[in-house]
Amino acid sequence: MTAGLAGLGVLLGLVYAMGLSRDSTSLENLKTRTDGVSATSDLYYRLNDMDAMAANVLLVGYNPADPSFVPVSVNAAASDRMYESDRTAADADLEAIAQSQLLAAQADKLMNALGDYEALIAQALYIDKATQHEQPAAPPASALSLYVQASALLHSTLLPTSQRITDTDSGDVDAAYSGDRSSMIGIGIAVLIIGLIAALALFLGNQYHARTFRRRLGWLVPGVLVAVVLGAVGIDTQLTAADQLHYAKQNAYDSINALERAKAISNDANADESRWLLENQASSLGASFNAKVAQVGGYLTTELHNITFPGEGRAANSAASEFKAYLDTDATIRSDAESENLAAAVAVDIGTQSGQSNYTFNAYLDDLNNVIKINDDYFVSTIAGGRSDLGGGAWALMIVGELLLLVLIAQAGYLRLREYR
Repeated sequence: MTAGLAGLGVLLGLVYAMGLSRDSTSLENLKTRTDGVSATSDLYYRLNDMDAMAANVLLVGYNPADPSFVPVSVNAAASDRMYESDRTAADADLEAIAQSQLLAAQADKLMNALGDYEALIAQALYIDKATQHEQPAAPPASALSLYVQASALLHSTLLPTSQRITDTDSGDVDAAYSGDRSSMIGIGIAVLIIGLIAALALFLGNQYHARTFRRRLGWLVPGVLVAVVLGAVGIDTQLTAADQLHYAKQNAYDSINALERAKAISNDANADESRWLLENQASSLGASFNAKVAQVGGYLTTELHNITFPGEGRAANSAASEFKAYLDTDATIRSDAESENLAAAVAVDIGTQSGQSNYTFNAYLDDLNNVIKINDDYFVSTIAGGRSDLGGGAWALMIVGELLLLVLIAQAGYLRLREYR
């Protein structure tokens, strides 16, 4: 009987310990997986921003006929520097993606395609640098042709492959979260059930001692209490960890994921706006812009339905308002272009004053980044807090309780066995 009770006690301790270890690993793995998604989301954003910056260079030219209408912060040299910055960041994202064995082949494909894209853009910008007195949205035909080829490569290969990687990573996060949370709850229930079974066994053991040895209260009685407490604390610890995982993933990360996608696709739409001016207002680019605007709207709606943290609602609503203001400036650009006032359309497109496209788009991105930061701060603090709760204090409580339970069982058995001497 003593051996059987000790076995139940050991089983309770092992399941409890497994839960603590698995919970900490699950929280850390969530952070690792989401870092991977952030890298792929950032790659999508950087690729789109590269395309937008290259388009801006060709919109204004390195040597415009009227440089006075081009703000210094968005002239060809400034856009070229931003293009190079995005290129460096994209290379770093690809290196991070390539660290995954599952994604190495796709990373290689992206690296090769990105090399081809950069070569085409480099040729286009080289030609544009040699062009003097360039009119707005009128780059040399050869430069425009090279840019169109590069942008087609971007949208046919680079962006779809990047999006597939992001979707795969995001799906892995969802699946892992679902499995880990179910395990946390399941282990918590198991700890409680084993604790109650151990308590019942200890109670029946004490009853046996009472009948056989006339000892109504033995060391197994406090063992009943210890087993119940271990079971109760165990399930509470597991359910708390499950709540923290849910809080971090559903409330914080899901918003981060939606907002980072909104940011990347917004940049894609912004590039389409510039491309539309460059490519003679092609209807396909207008339709592409509208489709991406609808996607961004969907992601912003997802965020507005997942407001959780202080200040998040105000920041999210501000971002949505700025995005609407950006769309209003886009309508002005298209109206000017369709009225054959291309210079005015380009001026609004590259303008950095209130009511102009770059001003409203950058204000929108600032607000979007602010909402992302709010969610990211809570995500990081929740993961850290969850791991802290599962740290030394939780392990010490479990170990002390487990040792006390085993000592009580051993002492009860020892005293009864001693009576046979």
